[in-house]
Amino acid sequence: MGRMKQLPLALDVDIVIFGGGIAGLWALNVLRAQGYQAVLLETDALGAGQTSKSQGIIHGGIKYALSGFLSSSANAVSEMPKRWKDCLAGTGEIDLQSVKILSSRQLLWSTGSLTSEVASFFATKALNSRVKRLNTTEYPSVLRNHAFKGHVFSLDEIVLDTISLVQSLANTYPDYMIKIDPQNGSTFQFDLKDPKKITSLEIHSNQKRLVLKAKRYLLTAGEGNEKLSLSFAEAPKMQRRPLQMVMVKLKTAEPFFAHCINAGLNPRITITSHPTHDGKTVWYLGGQLAEDGASRTQSDQIKTAKMELATLFPWLDLTEAEWQSFYINRAEPKQPGGKRPETTYLNEEGNTFIAWPTKLALTPLLCDQLLAALKKQGFSPTEPKLDILPKLSEFTKPSIAKPIWDELFA
Repeated sequence: MGRMKQLPLALDVDIVIFGGGIAGLWALNVLRAQGYQAVLLETDALGAGQTSKSQGIIHGGIKYALSGFLSSSANAVSEMPKRWKDCLAGTGEIDLQSVKILSSRQLLWSTGSLTSEVASFFATKALNSRVKRLNTTEYPSVLRNHAFKGHVFSLDEIVLDTISLVQSLANTYPDYMIKIDPQNGSTFQFDLKDPKKITSLEIHSNQKRLVLKAKRYLLTAGEGNEKLSLSFAEAPKMQRRPLQMVMVKLKTAEPFFAHCINAGLNPRITITSHPTHDGKTVWYLGGQLAEDGASRTQSDQIKTAKMELATLFPWLDLTEAEWQSFYINRAEPKQPGGKRPETTYLNEEGNTFIAWPTKLALTPLLCDQLLAALKKQGFSPTEPKLDILPKLSEFTKPSIAKPIWDELFA
């Protein structure tokens, strides 16, 4: 007789979370703190998608107000810096005291005169606590040159090391995360009477099978949401807004965190600075440069970036700088004309939530909406609690992603 096929382990939980980026990890922390028996699933390293490739800016909405008024995007994100600062101080909903803060502020500089509308808008009471015009003696050294002509403002926008953020969020509940075998994927079983309701999910990890029976499912897998939601006839459509980010590795450079603006509504270039494994500094370039670069080859994008920095900082010596670029998609709910979403997105399909924070800074708001939706459904944590750790311990745990600059400048 042949060997009997090993039966899968079975586990009942409250909520299964798909995706170990910022949204999924934040949701795991919030839900477990509320008493929900939540488990997170990831096919790759934690933060390996959009999270680890973010510039780490906790936007306060100023870059969305360059038209001279507070847009819906600006209003949605305006309260986020304070919430993040509370968490970083250990007084918020999640303790992020271990997260490395790269900069306590983001600068905004113009290459010439600001339009009168923007200049007067920055001086209004609505922004005077979040925007400060700097004197020349307060300029960072990279702008303290006689050839520089323009204005410099300090913005209430902290910049975080995203890998340390992922590590901090992962450290709180490490035993409640499972790395799924990407080759075998996962299989949903649906209720025959209600095709929108998932009854169970079978996953493969560490050459073992696990059947999870959850009352709710949360999809926070970024681009992966598209494939995961195919089983739902009325699932939201997803859009991809592509970027080509550029990295400049410098031997010696003062860290620089700033948006450059001119006549456009988007920053001409956004620069953040990140330490590398060999003790050097990378300037990470986003903004309009990255958006326009999505349609360029990598060699053309790097050539364009070199010309842009030479134009903005003609006094800098970049002859020994090392350059790299890569393509990344911003995965979001589909918008008319492919425009940027104004705020977070949370959609209910049966007993499943499909979610995108759309911006790193908006993650706490997305989880607020999730908790409110669960409360509206009358779904409370299940009692009594069973100890699920013995079963979860048999499965592989996901690792933490590496910074993209350490991968490409290996």
